Amino acid sequence: MNNLDQYTDANTVHSLVFYEWTAGLDMVGVGDLFERVVELIGRQPDIATVIDGQTHGKDYVYRNFVARNVISRKEWCELGYLWKRGTDVLSDFSIDIGCSIKKFRHFALHIDEASVDNSNLAFSRIVDVVVRTLQPIYGIGYSMPYFWGPQAFAIGQTVSRHATADGSFHGALEEIRRQSRAFSRTFLADAPERGLDVRLRDVFELNFLSEGHLNQKIEGLMLGAFIEKYGVGTLDQLTPVMWRWRVPRSEVQNVRKATKNADFIVVKE
Repeated sequence: MNNLDQYTDANTVHSLVFYEWTAGLDMVGVGDLFERVVELIGRQPDIATVIDGQTHGKDYVYRNFVARNVISRKEWCELGYLWKRGTDVLSDFSIDIGCSIKKFRHFALHIDEASVDNSNLAFSRIVDVVVRTLQPIYGIGYSMPYFWGPQAFAIGQTVSRHATADGSFHGALEEIRRQSRAFSRTFLADAPERGLDVRLRDVFELNFLSEGHLNQKIEGLMLGAFIEKYGVGTLDQLTPVMWRWRVPRSEVQNVRKATKNADFIVVKE
């Protein structure tokens, strides 16, 4: 990236990550879900990536991936779609979605706000489709500058990137880096050992919770009752098994302080 002066620190990426779900999707089903997301975005991805059980991966030009029906030719473990960035997009890829259904299980979507018209509306519509299909048990949603590495943050890793043309800032805030690294061990564990069906990674702008989370105790109350009593964000039921807990960004840190001593919080830094 040679001409950083065209970008600003406000180049934000909106991220959605699910770590546990109840739908029994195979990779063909995941591919069908991705295609519905493509329809909502309104343009086809440029690259499709597949990885098998031996972690051998291959990239395809998207149109060739579809024409060859690659998704049905092998038992894949991971699938990813990538949209190349335009001149007004800072991210390496303007949009990317990925899903792993076995080890390191997760679904992740990252949209650079400059890549689509009305990114908030697009994000909301995609959330609805993914929720209906995956029937999630636990997930999070957050927004952060591209140079903080939102893709790496989703899987408990960190990256370093210059924020501005003069290189005055390099990578994410140390607090963000610590939070990501602290989650790494949980993310890399086998799914049954993560405990994310009853535990929270942390508190985010969007938190997708199940009864296992809402029935955990905090300050003598069930989490659901705690949210209602103290007005810490809003709680809406989206499916028979999942609720969305919205926490305004300005309140996230205060809510974290109130919950950090609870045993069901994975990251306590």
